[in-house]
Amino acid sequence: MAILKESNKACSVYPLKLSQPLGAIYFLLGIKGCMPLMHGSQGCAAFAKTLLTRTFLENIPIQTTALSEIATVIGSDDNLHTAIENIVKKNDPDIVGIVSTGASETRGDDVEGSIKRYKELYKDRAHKKFVFVSTPDYEGSFHDGYKKAMLSTVKTLAKETYEKVPKQINLLLSYTFTAKDVDIIKETLNSFGLKPIVLPDISSLDGGCKGFHSITTGGTDIKEIELMSASMATIAIGESTKEAGEYLEKKFMIPSFYFESIYGLKNFDRFIRLLMNLSGNEPDEKIKKWRDRLLDIITDSHFFLTGRKVAIAGEPDTLYGISDFLIREIGMEISIAVSSTQAENLRQLPLDEVIIGDLEDILLFDEKEKVDIAIGNTNMRHIAKKLDIPHFRIGISIVDKIGHHLKGFIGYEGCANFVSELANLIMEREEEISYLVPDYIKRGNVS
Repeated sequence: MAILKESNKACSVYPLKLSQPLGAIYFLLGIKGCMPLMHGSQGCAAFAKTLLTRTFLENIPIQTTALSEIATVIGSDDNLHTAIENIVKKNDPDIVGIVSTGASETRGDDVEGSIKRYKELYKDRAHKKFVFVSTPDYEGSFHDGYKKAMLSTVKTLAKETYEKVPKQINLLLSYTFTAKDVDIIKETLNSFGLKPIVLPDISSLDGGCKGFHSITTGGTDIKEIELMSASMATIAIGESTKEAGEYLEKKFMIPSFYFESIYGLKNFDRFIRLLMNLSGNEPDEKIKKWRDRLLDIITDSHFFLTGRKVAIAGEPDTLYGISDFLIREIGMEISIAVSSTQAENLRQLPLDEVIIGDLEDILLFDEKEKVDIAIGNTNMRHIAKKLDIPHFRIGISIVDKIGHHLKGFIGYEGCANFVSELANLIMEREEEISYLVPDYIKRGNVS
């Protein structure tokens, strides 16, 4: 059991935390025909849009209510109504996802009441669908915003039905998965003859669409979310999905199966066994072949990975999934783990402590010189450079590598690529070190 320890520094030097609104926006981008609307200043939306555009190198649809100082103080109903009306007129989205920010939350705006007043003022818009997510950016993190957005969406859109759809499965996915990971999960369920409703489906952010679109063109269809109550079961993967899975179970009496993580061999074995029980089918030959290959890769790479010391940082679901796999199955040691925010799943890790802080906490670690590899998002490269160790990129967000979201890390195939890439970084580092000439025998130092 790990102890969650808050960093006691006066300020953040190498930031790790991303805001709650950004997490909610990321979730909404996985819903088809959605227009995310940030209820705050222009700067709030500009930051989110810039980061996500750099991550996917695609157009990211985000609008803002553009609160001024006066609107923030005296009230912003007019700003919100004007923004919604402009979006509906110009883009006609299937749903508008409204995300609050520090500015609107500090004043205490009644956004849900404002939405009702909008429908009363514009009676021809009464059929329009809205999801509101309360995400003040002065607390919580990306993880919390994503978690709230999923729960709010399910509560708002899922409707009562009177019959079940055979083989239909609700699949609630954490933010830790790439577009390729989502494809792997969907293909796995399809191979068992199951019909997944994936929420959110961020595999649409793969760059496959052509041309400019002002709203999300791919993702989970709203009609599918409305029919979640007709599914035979819910599979929730990651702590950020747990509350939404519990809601569907209590509200619609749908059996819910929860996985802290499906990274690695053992966790994905459990996932496959569940699919076998739900479908009554055996895994196909492709799945069996990649499981054998993964076992071989783990065996081949253990000479380079077992016993290696790791510094890892990230959002809770990513931090838990990667750490759990590397410790329990690969035999690596997590010397220091840093999370952006608190989450109950982190307490289950076989570590002494998890620091709730920023990337500088790694540099303040007493035995940092003994760390062999750094694992984290793009910003971790600064830490890896200072410690002169390899950097394995994973998490939210990766902005210094093209196509990272097209790489898979879960499933037998994705995990085999994950392990081999990790081992290759260590091998390359050792190869470089082997060619270094000791200072005492360099030319000019010989007496």
